[in-house]
Amino acid sequence: MEQFMRKYSVMLTTLLGICAAAWLIWKWDSMDMAAKLPVIYIIALALHEIEELSLPGGFVELVTEMTGIEIKNIGVAKFGLLMFTLYATVLPAFLSGLTWPVMSTLLIGCIELAAHLAAARANNGRFYSPGMLTALAVQFPVAVYGFYYLITERLVRGSYWLWAVLFLLVPLFGLQALIVRSNGQKWTEFMKNAAMAMASGKEK
Repeated sequence: MEQFMRKYSVMLTTLLGICAAAWLIWKWDSMDMAAKLPVIYIIALALHEIEELSLPGGFVELVTEMTGIEIKNIGVAKFGLLMFTLYATVLPAFLSGLTWPVMSTLLIGCIELAAHLAAARANNGRFYSPGMLTALAVQFPVAVYGFYYLITERLVRGSYWLWAVLFLLVPLFGLQALIVRSNGQKWTEFMKNAAMAMASGKEK
């Protein structure tokens, strides 16, 4: 699995995006917008992964430089990321009758933009991090429109924000902690190094 995921992780995500696009075209007239939003976001995420990991790629290397962690089992980490992608996008697509799982998918667009803007500060004086363009021009607009639709259609209740955040962040931070610990580093140390790298980049 290690070598397979190293070689084909971007291809798998791209294939997922193509399948999502085909499904969206086929079912467009029979789907309401709440059901369409997670599927649209799968396509956005596939485009983002291409920029982040392949064209031009280098986001993983930037993070390792920022945090000082060497990811030994990158294939396993990519497998974990793929599983999280399925959990955070495909599952809400099948749960579109519930608003808060859809909200959790849209929250990824906000988190991705914030993460890439923060990483860009630490990128040797270049205000760019691989994946930032698609985060800014594709993922974030999908998230903004999605929240606009859900709120204006009065599908959002106050408690949904809490459920959406928990649904997304608990497994996300859990996966991140497992990857960091599997590489012999503490999660708190990882976060501290990332914060220091962003602070030093800002000072430049």
